[in-house]
Amino acid sequence: MPSLTLNAKRLTTNANRLLIAYCLLLIAVLLSGCSAVGFQKFAALQVTSTPQASIFLDGKHLGQTPFYSNQLKNGNYSLKITTTDATYLDEIELSSGTLTVVNRDLSFNFMAQAGETLSLKSGFKGVMITSLPSEADITIDGRYVGKTPLQNTDISEGEHKVLATRQGYIDREFSIKTLAGYQVVAEVILASKIAKGLAININAPEASSPAKGESVKTQSTVNVKKEPDKLAQDIGKIKAGEQLDLIGQNQTWYQVVFEGKLGWIPKETASKL
Repeated sequence: MPSLTLNAKRLTTNANRLLIAYCLLLIAVLLSGCSAVGFQKFAALQVTSTPQASIFLDGKHLGQTPFYSNQLKNGNYSLKITTTDATYLDEIELSSGTLTVVNRDLSFNFMAQAGETLSLKSGFKGVMITSLPSEADITIDGRYVGKTPLQNTDISEGEHKVLATRQGYIDREFSIKTLAGYQVVAEVILASKIAKGLAININAPEASSPAKGESVKTQSTVNVKKEPDKLAQDIGKIKAGEQLDLIGQNQTWYQVVFEGKLGWIPKETASKL
């Protein structure tokens, strides 16, 4: 009898421990709602905006930004982010078990709006980046990787900083997190400097894109500029005889890749190869 009583007490203690462990696990699952993956039956959506705006999904008002829900059904939806004088409309796809993120800077002028939509595509890897306008220069973690549309599978799992730039548009920087078994899909929209009413040099020659794979060789030591302007900030110095990948150009400047960054050098200081 004492042995049976002791075994019963042990079973009761083990059962209590299992119950406590189950409760802790349940709490952990509930608190993991902000993860990019992990929803078994539902899809998650996060929307932020500047300024604060109302959110509609298929015409149903869900609330205001910042908005988050992990109780949405998977499928295609019409998303509307709206204020009294600015509206953004888009078609999005929500997938079970993943988080879709929509960030938006609103303006009454659509060309002055900016933002990105981030989603995960199961069964793929790396990152796929598209932009409006296209041919935006993409830098990941400070290293130039190419122009949009861009697919990069050679990227480690974890958090990364993405910078999208294009002449005539405001730079856009955002964070992504790559996960095993998923591809991050980033759709980026850049705001036009003209539409934003920013001061620009209207006499500046228009930039053009060189043929893919072109490069230049410096003929003398030259300071690399952040913008195609002699008064612009210096970001480094290149010695004579250096070969650089050519990214863009206008009438008087070359845009090149310098130590993983984008910069500009005067055309008279380099020649095409």
